[in-house]
Amino acid sequence: MGVNLYAVGKIVGCFGIEGFLKVQPQTHSRERLQALRHVFLGMTADAAVRCDVEEVRVQRRNVLMKLVGIDDRTSAGKIVGHHLFVDQSEISRPAEGSYFIDDIMECEVWSTEGQLIGNVEDVLKMPGQDVWAVRNGAKLHLIPAVKEFVKEVDTKNRRILVQLIEGLIEE
Repeated sequence: MGVNLYAVGKIVGCFGIEGFLKVQPQTHSRERLQALRHVFLGMTADAAVRCDVEEVRVQRRNVLMKLVGIDDRTSAGKIVGHHLFVDQSEISRPAEGSYFIDDIMECEVWSTEGQLIGNVEDVLKMPGQDVWAVRNGAKLHLIPAVKEFVKEVDTKNRRILVQLIEGLIEE
């Protein structure tokens, strides 16, 4: 499948006994997930398979989703960690200075001093801002995705330039 799919959520847990999934939105609007009638489910876009959406509940803290064919907690538990993708035709472009998670995943992250920090491994949705998890071997660095640190994002060349401050990353 893959090339035209974009991540809109990650399954982070189960809810109840009827197969509801707790979804961590990876989109600017949690309510956007309510309009979905089908999604592609998989660990990666290339391995994703189409699933019909039975129900979506946007709650204060959670987004709960029920997929057709996932009818109990055991079935739901087997897909925790998978991502929810939508086709490119169903997305709206992010605002200036914002990026699709898929556009920054695996990008090389360099400091303005020319040091390779690592590659974006994950995007953590935090209350104040997103945080990019950047891995270099065994080291994992957490870099807030804010303009004070992120100086340039070149999605075409898969390269991000960040301004480091003392203590932001450990050597």
